[in-house]
Amino acid sequence: MLKIAFIITAALFFSEFALAHAGPHGNNECTVTVGNTELRLNGYQFKGSNPDRHYCRHFPHLGQTIIKIDSVSTDLSGFAIELQLLKRNSWSGFILNTDDAFSVIKQQPLQHFSRQVVSIDSDISSLDVYMIRLRLHTPDGKITEQQFMFVVGFPFAQIMVGIAVLLLLFIGFVFLRQLITKRQQQ
Repeated sequence: MLKIAFIITAALFFSEFALAHAGPHGNNECTVTVGNTELRLNGYQFKGSNPDRHYCRHFPHLGQTIIKIDSVSTDLSGFAIELQLLKRNSWSGFILNTDDAFSVIKQQPLQHFSRQVVSIDSDISSLDVYMIRLRLHTPDGKITEQQFMFVVGFPFAQIMVGIAVLLLLFIGFVFLRQLITKRQQQ
């Protein structure tokens, strides 16, 4: 019983569930492949204790959010991209994967990768599921599209710590109860 509880607790604290990271940008969670081109997405928020962190799929704060797009492996000269920021507007559509699950809240005009980086930003004011729709225009005129979903406003780190504390309290309660039961039997 205690082994299982230890494994669950370790999984909560040492999981691959990357909320954010600083430093090198080699995290696969921050990449999306559009056609044959791998793009890197770095999201930034300027609230919280570490405003220089970048985020991938989970943005813990509401407010100004910027998503920058570039590439590690491809020279993007001659490429252009259309970006749309979408917000979930239907849970049933989201679950059933229908076209009406998201609605556009911001659209960037066609941006060229003149400095190898493009971006979209918005002042996000509600906790929800969001999506970036990328439409990549290659130098030869080919257009490919991809989508990248993320959540905003859910403080996953605090939620996981809360779950871990509750789990430890539960384990302590079970342990004390077993200890009391053994003493009463003696």
